[in-house]
Amino acid sequence: MATFVFVWSVRVCGAETGGGTIVGSVRLNGRAPNIPMVYAEQDSDVCGDGNRPMQSLLLGTNQTVEDVVVYLAGPMPNDNHASNDNAPAILDERNCEFVPRIQIARSGGILILKNSDPVLHIVRIASMSGTNGPTTILSVAAPYAGFEKRWRLTDWHEPTLLHATSDNGHNWMAGYIAVMPHAWAALTDENGRFTIRGVPAGTYKLCAWHEALGTQARDVKVAPDRVATVDFEYSTERTHVNANPYPVRDVAAPNRASR
Repeated sequence: MATFVFVWSVRVCGAETGGGTIVGSVRLNGRAPNIPMVYAEQDSDVCGDGNRPMQSLLLGTNQTVEDVVVYLAGPMPNDNHASNDNAPAILDERNCEFVPRIQIARSGGILILKNSDPVLHIVRIASMSGTNGPTTILSVAAPYAGFEKRWRLTDWHEPTLLHATSDNGHNWMAGYIAVMPHAWAALTDENGRFTIRGVPAGTYKLCAWHEALGTQARDVKVAPDRVATVDFEYSTERTHVNANPYPVRDVAAPNRASR
């Protein structure tokens, strides 16, 4: 399997005091793919006894894309920006789904693993970033509702993607944690929009990652107290769309055709 990596190369030019803001949107161009359905073959009293679509691709009006991780790649100036705003990341098992499915956490922060279901979940968390493929970093049984485990994330110095799965028959369960060494990252909302504030002035590589659509990158120049707009567009004609969360779509570099 190909290596899954976040983009990490960057050039930082003319960094100045005074932060700027990056705003933008992400949309899908072309016919939306069919989304696979989930059917719980066990624990139906908790997981549900009907079919439901996977949450691997959420589209809004005009096919805007929700839950895209947008982040600045590379070593950042003033790397301790917003270091006091490290709220714990929470990964909950609720109705046999990971909630939230996609989230952003800070390197060295706390991850709280919770189980809100009255059923056993065996959770495996693997790092998808690296040269040797997925590496399991945590495997834990969450046997009852109310179970909670706190775990300190590694102080990674590069953007690192963690993939959570279930090992006990709930194989549709998938969650992703984008662990960032800095605060300049955001998730797109239900309208496909994002805002990244307080960015030191300079020229950067801005990346967008989505579990089914892959990775894109754009250059962006940020000026003090100004707003820079960067929009991303995925194309179903130029991008292989994998709406099934397992196996994880492998992305080794930005989609060249979409740059």
